Amino acid sequence: MGAATVSPGKQLWAIKAWRYAFPAAVVSRLGDFVFDVTVMLWIVTDLARGESWAPGAASGVLIAAALPVLLVGPIAGVYADRVDRQRLLIRSNTVQAVAIGSLLLIPLLGDRTSRAVDLAWIFAAIVVTNGAGQFFNQARNTMIASTIPDELRTSAYSRQGSANSLIAIAGPPLAAPLYFAVGAEAALAVNALSFLVSSFLLSRFEWDSAPARAAAEQTFWASLRHGARAVAGNRLMAAVTFALTVVTFATGMINVLEVFFVTDVLHRRAELVGVLLMFFAIGTLCGTLTAPRLERRLGAPVIFASSFVLVGVGILAYSRTTSFPVAVAIFFLLAMPLGAANTVFMPMVMRSVPSELLGRTTVVLTVFPKVASLTSMAVTGWLVSTVMKDIDIDVAGTHLGPVDTVFVVSGLLMVATGVMVWRPLSASSPDSSDSTPAPQTEPDTAAGPGATAALQAAEEVVARRRTRTAS
Repeated sequence: MGAATVSPGKQLWAIKAWRYAFPAAVVSRLGDFVFDVTVMLWIVTDLARGESWAPGAASGVLIAAALPVLLVGPIAGVYADRVDRQRLLIRSNTVQAVAIGSLLLIPLLGDRTSRAVDLAWIFAAIVVTNGAGQFFNQARNTMIASTIPDELRTSAYSRQGSANSLIAIAGPPLAAPLYFAVGAEAALAVNALSFLVSSFLLSRFEWDSAPARAAAEQTFWASLRHGARAVAGNRLMAAVTFALTVVTFATGMINVLEVFFVTDVLHRRAELVGVLLMFFAIGTLCGTLTAPRLERRLGAPVIFASSFVLVGVGILAYSRTTSFPVAVAIFFLLAMPLGAANTVFMPMVMRSVPSELLGRTTVVLTVFPKVASLTSMAVTGWLVSTVMKDIDIDVAGTHLGPVDTVFVVSGLLMVATGVMVWRPLSASSPDSSDSTPAPQTEPDTAAGPGATAALQAAEEVVARRRTRTAS
């Protein structure tokens, strides 16, 4: 069998780091999803049940989850480039397990603590968990860049994204019944245990996780300035950051009003939003699965930029429909290019950023979009409730109210963003076939001759590509 016939999946599973890191990520993500559903149900149906301040308590969960991205994210990006990343992964998971596990004391203490103390405890645990998650995410990006060859990274992100989509599809029907059947304790224990399992799996393999000497010797502020200069001087990073920030602002507008679109524009029951989200997750899964093949044909920059144009057009069409089945079909279709873009963008970024700067540079991909998302949700809610509440326009036979007007603006923003970043991305992104693969761990001969042969086959493919490029 020729080297070129070895599938990306077999090549990935031949890498020891992937065999442990992939299930670790799946277990951790499943635990997170169960926890996210559980903590919201716990607050709404128990701790704040029947209270006028219940919506505020539910909002507190979202704020507690968002704050670490803004406050801890930049710090995590710097330290991920300055310390041993494998230790950082394991320690971050341990901190998360302890923070979530501490919440098991709330049911045990019962009435000995007030509701205010219980809520403050939950919010603090969420802040600590998400703060540790910032360190984990930055270290994990470096692990992927160090252990997965460039030509396999999109396939790796495709498989990880597919697993996340399946969890998003199957999670709600499982998490809510689990809470009502056995209470919050079981879900909290599942999430805490998932972090411990992840730590165990991530400790089962070794990789070159030590930081570059120059980065380790820099002071914190010097390291932060170095990363800022690297981002400012990188056209691809500037284009990607701009695109993600604007698109996140646009999607934030939709997220705030999705329920109102279903009730006020489609004139259907609010609970049918769940059907829309389920088909959106299925569409995302389809886009994620097709991303590696599309990247080989079109290239990551084209997929990334064109996806925003396609999604924007889809939202414009969605804003004009009054049929729920048509809305479901459009939601499914517009999720596909979004899933493909989510899969290819991080491998594309890794090709343009030196590995020793990965933490400091990629942190902007979370901080700026998070600011945009929070701003968008706050501004949109205020505008629709005040300035735009009386909008009732008929233009060329098309009626526009406050909610669908916001959707039209969101779609136009996405289309404009895709058009604006298309050329900068295409001009600044290196071809994946020309990039040098990141260092990887030694073949795991204990896994059998098939694993070693697959890795050797992958190396032969890379060598042939280099030869063709050089000629």
